[in-house]
Amino acid sequence: MSDSFTPDKRERFRKLLTLASESPYDGERTAALEAAKRLASSLGMDLEEAARACRQDSFEDDPVEQRAREDREADARTRRANQAWMWRTYAAYAYDAAASRMRQQRREEIQKQQEAEEQQRRTERLWRAGNHRSSTRQRPRKDFARALIRETALPLSEIAEITGLSMRNIVELKLKMRPHATAAGE
Repeated sequence: MSDSFTPDKRERFRKLLTLASESPYDGERTAALEAAKRLASSLGMDLEEAARACRQDSFEDDPVEQRAREDREADARTRRANQAWMWRTYAAYAYDAAASRMRQQRREEIQKQQEAEEQQRRTERLWRAGNHRSSTRQRPRKDFARALIRETALPLSEIAEITGLSMRNIVELKLKMRPHATAAGE
């Protein structure tokens, strides 16, 4: 059937369909569509079959158009592949960054925990050094407080809590432990 669809008839059919779809006037669009239907029926086809045959014949007859279509399809496949690669790369980067942040946070938590445990061990060691159960002599609380002030970075409130001394006594000890500066005039 498409054998009788000559290049002239195909071109006329294409122009009628273009006019039917793009004309700003209703009457012109209707007339062009009716003319396309008449042309298709004269070839023994309905409108859709004629449009498919026209499209198929135009691609088969025009190697430049066929090559251009193949190039467009190849470009589209390449773009889709590049987009997929880009999203996979972005997802992998985001996952790695999140995992790295989590590892860093965990390292910091472990370090803080170890520092706190070390501080606790140091405090216990100092306390035990002054308070042996086997010893009848106990280390005086003020001596223990002086050792804590000198050898640890504990806040004064914690030293007061550990030793059982008042905050006033702890501050007094700390002030007395300061090296005496000689006056500039002496």
